[in-house]
Amino acid sequence: MSPVIALHPLRVALPPDAPAALQQGLLAAGCTVLAQAEAPTGTEWVLCSAQEWAALQAARQQLDERRWTERAKGVLMQCQQLDEAQAYKLLRDAAMQAQTRLSELARHLVQQHERAEALERAGAQRMLSQRLLRLQAQALLGLEPAAAAALQAESAARIEANLARLHELLHGPLREVLGPVQQAWGRLQQALQGEPRRADLPRQDAAAQQLLDCSEALVAALTEAGQERPPRLLVLCTRQRLLSQRLVKEALVAQLDPAHDPQRLALGLDEFLRALQTLRNAPLHSPGLQSAFDAVDREWDRLLRGLRQGSGGGPALRDLCERSERLLQALDALTQVVQRSLQTLLS
Repeated sequence: MSPVIALHPLRVALPPDAPAALQQGLLAAGCTVLAQAEAPTGTEWVLCSAQEWAALQAARQQLDERRWTERAKGVLMQCQQLDEAQAYKLLRDAAMQAQTRLSELARHLVQQHERAEALERAGAQRMLSQRLLRLQAQALLGLEPAAAAALQAESAARIEANLARLHELLHGPLREVLGPVQQAWGRLQQALQGEPRRADLPRQDAAAQQLLDCSEALVAALTEAGQERPPRLLVLCTRQRLLSQRLVKEALVAQLDPAHDPQRLALGLDEFLRALQTLRNAPLHSPGLQSAFDAVDREWDRLLRGLRQGSGGGPALRDLCERSERLLQALDALTQVVQRSLQTLLS
């Protein structure tokens, strides 16, 4: 057989007598295959035999596998506070237990880690849509408006950072689902511009709901993507953050609008309590998980008392807003523990 001509691993010119299996393998690997007669002249082309090309591809595959392994070790070192030797041993032992190649397990772990990060960030967009409205209502009620404005700016920056990172993490159809989230965020930004006014609150709330709905669609798409279903506990954790902010938003909006439906607050309470019980019953074991749950329980009890006292006016409402922030911090910490757990990474 005549030599194979290769410009680089993505463009290959084959002689007429090249085996069909070789051409099919190159196409499957993403190469552009030309007839040898179509190969342009020039010193940049490299001449090699089919055997040499196969050896080159094998070397490239070995390098690719090594890169996945290195990336997986980095994830474990970051998430599990391990040194390099411990991370490698954990990978090797898990591969043996799963009866799979180390490189395949490493690839899965990295992809699962990125998927979990995408789920966390998409879930955060839901929560932030309600947090922004909660802070808007807080400012309208005169409850430390300067602090509310600072937290609004921080929430907006967090949304922007999430969108940028999600654009890096998502590909193909999933990136298409991200587009409506970006558009909804643009509409909410526009609605929130200017000095807070009560007359604008319904329009702003509707824009926040659009961002919430689009983010829900992204979370659903991420949940369904891939062969493995993501850990249900992580999905629940991200939803609890949303519910914690929506509860307080509903309580504050009710203070501003007597016609606001009180049933929305009651339904939110019931949903939060049911999800919290599900979280508690989940069979997950990870360092720091119990203390994270305990912190959520404490802050939830305080917030619940604040919701009952919220009709007491300014001081009670101000205390409710502070408790809402503390519960959100506790839920953020719980979400991070679940996101970094081995069961999430290796599920």
